Amino acid sequence: MDRRPRGCSGMNPALPRREALAACALLVMMVLGAILLAGANPLSVLAGIFQRALLTRAGLLEAVLRTIPLTIMGLGIALAFRARVFNIGMDGQLIAGSVLAVALAPLLPANAIGLLIFLAAGLAGGALWGGIAGLIKARFGGNEIIATIMLNYVAIQILSWLVRGPMQEKMKVIPRSDAIDRALRLPVLFDGTRIHAGLLVAIVAVIVTALLAGKSRFGFKLAVVGANEHAARYAGMNPGTIAGIVLAISGALAGLAGAVEISGLYGRLQEGFAPGFGITAIAVALVARLNPLLVPFSAFVFSLFYVGLGALARNGVVPFPIINIIEGTIILVFLAGSVAYAARRKEPVAETADG
Repeated sequence: MDRRPRGCSGMNPALPRREALAACALLVMMVLGAILLAGANPLSVLAGIFQRALLTRAGLLEAVLRTIPLTIMGLGIALAFRARVFNIGMDGQLIAGSVLAVALAPLLPANAIGLLIFLAAGLAGGALWGGIAGLIKARFGGNEIIATIMLNYVAIQILSWLVRGPMQEKMKVIPRSDAIDRALRLPVLFDGTRIHAGLLVAIVAVIVTALLAGKSRFGFKLAVVGANEHAARYAGMNPGTIAGIVLAISGALAGLAGAVEISGLYGRLQEGFAPGFGITAIAVALVARLNPLLVPFSAFVFSLFYVGLGALARNGVVPFPIINIIEGTIILVFLAGSVAYAARRKEPVAETADG
C-alpha cells in the first residue's frame, strides 16, 4: 500500500504520513516561534504578507518575477534529490553559467540565435561547475555536499575578481561588466511590467524536467538509486555515475537560471545579482515533494513570502532575516524527518539480526 503523504505532509516523498505530519507541525511551531521572538504578532505578519504580496499589483508582479529563477533552480534540486544527491552548490553553478554567458556575449550575433546561444552558454557553464562536483563524487567517492559548498565559495570569489578585473566595465569605476547587447536581452512579455520571456523558459524547463523524471529511463534510474543504492547496483546501475550526471544536469539548470536573470533583468554581470537563490531553491523543491510539476507553485509561494516579508521588514515590522530562518527551518525539518524515518526503518532489521 502506498504510504506516501499528501499535501503539506509531502516534503519528502519517502516519508510516511505520521512522520511527515509531525514534521509539518514542528515546522509551523518553529516558524511561529521565530516570528514571536522577533516581537511581532504572527497573525498580523501573515495578514501583512497576504496584503503586500497578493493584493498589490507591484507585489504580485515582483513575486512572479522571482518565481522564474526559483522554478528553474528548484527543478535542478528536485532531480538531484530524487537520487539522494544533495546539491548545495546551486549559487556557484548559477554564477558559473552567468559568467560564461556574459563572457561569450561580445562574440555572439545580435539576433535571436545569439540569445539562444547566450542561454545555452548559461546551461553549459552551470553543467561544467556542477560536473566538477559530479566527477569528484563519481570518480573518487567524494561527498557532494562538501564539494558543492566549497565550489560556491570558489565561484563567488571568481565573480568578485572578474568584475574588478578582466570583465570590469570600460570606465573601471563600478565592479560590474559592460552591458550585453540589447538583442541578447529577453523581451518583456507584458507592457508596463518587468515580466520577461524567462517565464516561457521556466515553463519549458518544467515540462522537459517532468518528462525526464517521470517518463525516461534516466528518471527511473534516479528513483531506483534514491530508493536503494544496493538494489540499483544489483540491477546493473552505477550510483556514482548517475550521481555525477545528475549533478551536471542540476548545475545546468542553475546556470540557465543565472543566464535568464542576466538576460531578463540585469543586462550585465555584477556581484550579488541572485542572493541566496540556491538555498531557497532547496526549500522550494522539498515543499514541492520533488515533483517538477509542483515546483513552480512552491516557488511562487516562497516568492510571495519573500515579497510580503520584505515589505514588512522595510517598515520595521519584522527583521528581514526571518525569511532565511523560515527557509532554513524547512530544510532542517526535512532532514530531521528523513533521519528519524531512516533510523526507524533500521530497527526491525537490527532486531532480526540479533535474533
